[in-house]
Amino acid sequence: MSTTSSQQLPLIFNVTQLPETFGTGHLDDLLFIFDNLDKPFSYSHGGKSTPLFPIKCESFFIIFVVEGVVDITINLREEHVQAGQLLMMMPGSIFQPKASSDDIRMFSIIVDSEFAELVRKSLRVNTVFVPRYYHHVVHTLNEATQQNCMEMFTRLKGELSGADYTGRKDVVQRYLEIWMLKNHALIDNIDKPELNKPLNRKEQIFQDFLLLLEKHYTQERSISFYASCMCLTPKYLSTIIKEVSGKHGMQWIDEFVSLEAKALLRDSVLSVKQVSDQLNFPSQSMFGRFFKKMTGYSPKQYKML
Repeated sequence: MSTTSSQQLPLIFNVTQLPETFGTGHLDDLLFIFDNLDKPFSYSHGGKSTPLFPIKCESFFIIFVVEGVVDITINLREEHVQAGQLLMMMPGSIFQPKASSDDIRMFSIIVDSEFAELVRKSLRVNTVFVPRYYHHVVHTLNEATQQNCMEMFTRLKGELSGADYTGRKDVVQRYLEIWMLKNHALIDNIDKPELNKPLNRKEQIFQDFLLLLEKHYTQERSISFYASCMCLTPKYLSTIIKEVSGKHGMQWIDEFVSLEAKALLRDSVLSVKQVSDQLNFPSQSMFGRFFKKMTGYSPKQYKML
């Protein structure tokens, strides 16, 4: 595991890229925890918010807010996470912290995808580690579940901050399994009925479009492609998207591509040309014009911010 400073950290990351000094405990390259339970911080100063750059995480990311509130954008969706709520993000989510209250206290757990799958299989139950349409979800916890989460994190923190020993991986895995089993109803959204309410046809079409978009936006930027996949005409799909979301289909496509480009450009490993190629632009100059139109910056200017 790297020991570089957090300022040098690429902002497209998974557990293996996080330096030991960044958090309060880690398990090899499988699990990482950090918190500010003892030293509150804030993204706002003097009443003005100080948003960070978009970050893409290729691991499972769990945030529990103990006190205060934090505003965060995840895959272009705004979330207001407050005390007693748990935010879960799936691998591949692009998020951007916007602001937080001065009294914010929270802890986070980042879990490698393969380790998460190992935990899930050992339980033989469907959990949050199973990919689903909702690439992130915010749960409001009851007092018992909040207490369970705090106890679990305290145990993990104590285990991971101590000296390494044979079998520690198994102990940490069991802690995670116990936590999931105790909160199985929470994890499977049983207490989140709004996620399970039936959608009307137009809402379903829009959600099917978003699901396809999240899968193909780095390669396909034509509304005709998505309409064809859904056996609809481009005009009809565009009308439905506008009616349901208030934005045109091409706006959604461009914003998804722009968000990915921002996250990629903040990765110090990738050049502008590599980002352009990864997003399937015909040329670097066309990517530059697109990015300038969307952000007001050239890719090189944004990369140097």
